[in-house]
Amino acid sequence: MKKFVVAVSFLLCLLFCSCSADTSGYKHELISNSWSAKFEGGAELKLEFNENTACLSIKNSGKKAEIKGRYIADEKSFVIFMPEAAQNYSFSYVPNGKSLELTYSGSTVTLEREKAD
Repeated sequence: MKKFVVAVSFLLCLLFCSCSADTSGYKHELISNSWSAKFEGGAELKLEFNENTACLSIKNSGKKAEIKGRYIADEKSFVIFMPEAAQNYSFSYVPNGKSLELTYSGSTVTLEREKAD
């Protein structure tokens, strides 16, 4: 009988502990949304996260540049790895509700959260 109780307790523990996802904190807010900004000069900036990939695209005067690759993120910053360009890009961020302050090399831009379709 003791073995049965231990086995059932162990299975219940696995059931309740293993099926959760961390949805708290700034990292979840960052990666679960798309962010964009439009500037007076016509430039557009967009930041998106899909599974293990991040993409920061910049459009201006008919030209487009992308920083796209695998990423790692924590509660204050994230890094996009671009091995084909032998470059890594490190950004710090601060979410403010519906906006996101994104900083790279001392320069900060404010992006707005895009509405989900």
